[in-house]
Amino acid sequence: MGTILTVSGPAGGTGKTTMAVNLAAALALYEKKVLVVDCDPRKNATTWIRQTSPTHDRHLSSILKNTAEPADVIEQTGLLWMDLVPAGFDLFYAAQSLARDVSHQTRLKQVVQQHFTADYDYIIIDSPASFGYLSMLALTAGDWVVVPLWPGRTSETDCQNLMKLIQFIRKTHHIRLRIAGFIFNGCASAKDIQVFLKNKHLTWLADLVFETFIPEDPAVARSIGHHRPVVLEDINAPAGKAFLQFAMEIDSIFNGQGRCPETPATEKKSSWEMREIKERGSGKVEQLAASIANMINEINQSEEAQ
Repeated sequence: MGTILTVSGPAGGTGKTTMAVNLAAALALYEKKVLVVDCDPRKNATTWIRQTSPTHDRHLSSILKNTAEPADVIEQTGLLWMDLVPAGFDLFYAAQSLARDVSHQTRLKQVVQQHFTADYDYIIIDSPASFGYLSMLALTAGDWVVVPLWPGRTSETDCQNLMKLIQFIRKTHHIRLRIAGFIFNGCASAKDIQVFLKNKHLTWLADLVFETFIPEDPAVARSIGHHRPVVLEDINAPAGKAFLQFAMEIDSIFNGQGRCPETPATEKKSSWEMREIKERGSGKVEQLAASIANMINEINQSEEAQ
């Protein structure tokens, strides 16, 4: 049974799509079967990871409007273990129609559970940066929420509003939507995170902050320009290694090797066990980064030779 993670930020500009795409790609590199569902009419995630011209004009809106079978909408990507349910601007028009009925807010959840969870280890849903119908659709579909935060771009009010929205979804649809954790973007060190939480009066969410943080890195901007995840753009870049580490942290959580989100401290692993997992994981990240870097170099050399 696949784990459904909705990546949703309390405001725009926090690296939400960057997080969704790169988390999915990094999990795929660990040979976890991943499906990315682009729930944003701007289709940034689709543009970023789609490697070839589409062979059909079916998108997420086709599923929501019942004009295509869910399996027929899935596209393969450049990564063997990662597939995509693309978005198009027609998703905006579909949302305008479906938003009139509150029961339609669970439409995506029903589709994902019935058609996708049996075939994938992880379903990563990229949510729009708003509190509109499509955001509700994406959040309602998830089992867990991954929340990107960016110092200087996130406020205490943003976080409070997101918590209110999650609570509204829980009460309205009787769904146990839970927070997997808060992942920081654009940080130089863990100290930056502590200072941010204190200055923004957000220390109450400290227990749900992931150990991994993503540093600000020019490789991310280059990867966006080249329409491929940073772990493929430059696996040895600081952000590339950080996304690999984050994927490992996510997988350790949901495969029972690490902490369980929203679990009392008494049920968590001891500090030495967590340190052992982290050190072991760090070695795997270095090894994987080197392997993939060699593979990409070989591909580039082959293309130059041709």
